[in-house]
Amino acid sequence: MNIKNKHTRSLKVIAPLAMSLTFSGTALAVDDGARAYWKGRDGTEVVSFQYLNLDMQASDTQQFAPDQYIYPNADTEASLFVASWARHMTLFNRPSSFAINLAGGSVDADINTRFAAPEYLPSSVTPGTSYSQSSSGFADPSMQLDVNLFGTPPLKSNVDLLNYEPTFTLDAAVMLGVPLGEYDNKKLVNIGLNRWWGRLALPMVYHFGVFNPGQRSSFEVTPSVWLFGENDDFLGQNLENDPLLQLEAHLTHDFTPGFYGSLDLLYRSGFDSEINGTVVGDELDIGNLGFTLNYQATDNLSIRTAFSSNVFGDSDLDTSTLRLQFVYAWNTASENAKRLKKGH
Repeated sequence: MNIKNKHTRSLKVIAPLAMSLTFSGTALAVDDGARAYWKGRDGTEVVSFQYLNLDMQASDTQQFAPDQYIYPNADTEASLFVASWARHMTLFNRPSSFAINLAGGSVDADINTRFAAPEYLPSSVTPGTSYSQSSSGFADPSMQLDVNLFGTPPLKSNVDLLNYEPTFTLDAAVMLGVPLGEYDNKKLVNIGLNRWWGRLALPMVYHFGVFNPGQRSSFEVTPSVWLFGENDDFLGQNLENDPLLQLEAHLTHDFTPGFYGSLDLLYRSGFDSEINGTVVGDELDIGNLGFTLNYQATDNLSIRTAFSSNVFGDSDLDTSTLRLQFVYAWNTASENAKRLKKGH
């Protein structure tokens, strides 16, 4: 063990170390967030509530990504709420986690049909005009299983946490979305997708520096591919999409034991659309840069905010994402250890 760690670690740092988890797996193809794949002790449970504001100005582009509320020749704003629950466990003798995500909110779009392909137009809309559409309600729920492949031993006790000295870790994550969200087949704008969808990801984290609260740093990269089934009732037509390729990266650093920041990158490409077998629109090509700030309010509660905006890719597409998130985590054994310590 690192000599500095040996002399500085004690029971008082177990709880912050175990509970300073962020949470992965939003119900949309946005991003997981910084430190989403850091490991917690077996039995740790996490609940997360977050607000997402997505602003997509695509008034001069034919890009179409309904999973991210990007529509051709449209200015769109989405206000979404995501509630998540996750449990850290040991699966196949590897640290793992299972999460369930529920989302809802509203989407509003102003659409110019002057250059729109007729396949995108509802029957009630006259070509050459502008119109507005909105959708609200529940989005598609999703679930994710993440299993560590390399770099982290099972974390079943406080002793395991005290001896945990991660360097490079590699995970495999599988997400599945269920088409239960609000959907109207007469609308272009919907909060649900009316099709099954999923993601395969290989999250990688390289930890450097002393692994003590206040001294930790990491470089994180998550390549992933999103897959979408067929929507067989898109304005009375069949909609299919090629896979969406995504690369997410974070450079994180502890500024104090209870506060860290991150520089964030998110790049998405692909996702060509076909309506009734005919290719329409442009493939997605967008790169965002941003930052995350995370404050550990208590051993159990963390508050984070994040902002990103596109800086490369399609110059006719402007997007921004604002996130406010509250994460509460607990582990029964660690909570009991804290109570015993207070009693002595």
